[in-house]
Amino acid sequence: GLNRRSSLCTVRVLEDTQPQPGGILREVWLGIGGKNVGDLTSYSRFPDRPHLRDEIRTFETPANWANNYGTRVRGFVSVPADGEYTFWIAADDQGELWLSPDETPEKARLVASAPSWTKPLEWTRHSTQQSSPIPLQAGDRYYIEALHKEGAWSDHLAVAWSGPGINGPIVIPATALS
Repeated sequence: GLNRRSSLCTVRVLEDTQPQPGGILREVWLGIGGKNVGDLTSYSRFPDRPHLRDEIRTFETPANWANNYGTRVRGFVSVPADGEYTFWIAADDQGELWLSPDETPEKARLVASAPSWTKPLEWTRHSTQQSSPIPLQAGDRYYIEALHKEGAWSDHLAVAWSGPGINGPIVIPATALS
């Protein structure tokens, strides 16, 4: 991947056409009240002008990081084997997980959501946190995006999976992300 230096962090440009395993882009918008994902997506700076961009190594953001902010984590996921995969999302205060049938962000559909807060890595508080099984093929990349909104108190976001040879839910590792 291409890397660009800024005074805040290193940013991987996701438009690079070659998969670069090892992390996923986190974008943060600060100073947004409310605790619903809609508060983030209706914010005037969303989606093109985040206050912070960095790369996280696994599909889990720092916990207890701040208040009144929104996060978008996006990039590509690759699976190790052909088969059906199930995805989970845990978030505080609210989160949505979107997955595309290919590399195209515009084709992404909502596959799981945390309609209200969960504990960190708590995958079963709401039935909507778990996706239906989704058939995926090894060697392909799939666009994946999580939206997260934090109001006050505790905050976190994590996305997990299970599938052939993966007894999950376990947080998606860097080796599957680009």
